Order: sequence, then structure tokens, then C-alpha cells
Amino acid sequence: MKLIDFSIRRKVTIAMFTIGIILFGMVSLSRLNINLLPELSYPTLTVRTDFEGAAPAEVENLVSKPIEEALGVVKNVQQVRSISRSGQSDVTLEFAWGTDMDFASIDVREKIDALQLPLEVDRPVILRFDPSLDPIMRYAFYIKDDGQKSQDINFANFQDQQDISKINTLKKLRRYADEQLKKDLQSALGVASIKISGGLEEEIQVNVNQD
Repeated sequence: MKLIDFSIRRKVTIAMFTIGIILFGMVSLSRLNINLLPELSYPTLTVRTDFEGAAPAEVENLVSKPIEEALGVVKNVQQVRSISRSGQSDVTLEFAWGTDMDFASIDVREKIDALQLPLEVDRPVILRFDPSLDPIMRYAFYIKDDGQKSQDINFANFQDQQDISKINTLKKLRRYADEQLKKDLQSALGVASIKISGGLEEEIQVNVNQD
């Protein structure tokens, strides 16, 4: 009752106080920053599985689909989507807002451990982010011969000296990328991971004489 009596007796004071609050609110609203694309941390987990040498169709049928079916029953999962590439599968789980991601990771790991995948498939890795939302840069490099244009390699005829030279060039490029370029880029600020593809990897074959 004291507040009501004071408001009745001090009408001018209450009016000035109300106007002051409105003015401060209008000034604050005019200076409020608005971002078109604010930074949000979506509750997502990505299960990445490597299947070296497999085509995208094989990756989808043997890896992506079984993982989707196994993880579709995880608590608070709202959407499951996957991307099957040559030799790699990414299954992304979108959870409801407010989900405890620590417990969600444990639940996902339990479902993956109980899943039977082909023996050639590497152990799945759980990523605490959506790879499709991350900035990615792709670099392509080659060795250019002086005064010559690049040509396709004829792998059917290995006896040709020119083809052998080009094959050796692809080996050198792959070795340089693995041993030098990857180390230099990994030390750069903001780089999370590096994946190298292409070129020719050297292979050592040991033929044992059974006799």
C-alpha cells in the first residue's frame, strides 16, 4: 500500500521515472548489434569411418547404412544423415537443444561397439562437430615440365619411358606431400586436420621363395 500511496502523491516523480526508463530502453535498443548469421554451436556428433580402397556404393551399403540404423535409436536424436565418399563414411547425428553431449557420446560409442562392420573397416571415430560446417581449403599442385603441357598418363604401356617418368613424378609429389607439405600445414594456426589424396604411393612387395 505504501508504494501505491507514494505513486498517487508523487505523480510527477513516477512519470519522470517511467519516461527515463523508456528513453534508456530506446537508446539501448538502437545500439544493439544484430548479426545475420550468429555463431551457434549445434548439438551434433559425427561418426567418421575409413574404409580404404572402397567405392562410395560399398561404403554406403557396408558402413553408412548399418551405422545409421544402429544410431537412429539413440536418445534425443532428431535427424540422422550420412555422406559416403570413396574410402570414407560420415554419419552426422543432430540432437535436440539442451542434450547433454557427454552422455550422448557415451551412448553413441556403446551402439558403435556393438555393431559388426567388415574387418577391412577402421575403427569409427566420434567427432564433436559437423564437418560440413567447417571451413575447408583444397590445394592441388603438380610439377610442370619446361615447355611441355601436362598430358594424361597411359598406364597400359609401362614400357614407354615417358610414362615411367610421369609415374615417378606422381610418386615424388605424393612423397613430398606426406613428408614435407603435411608437416608444414599442420603447424599453421587454425588448422585442425589435413587429408592427402592423389598421386601414387610407393608399395614394397616381399615375394618369399617357398622352397
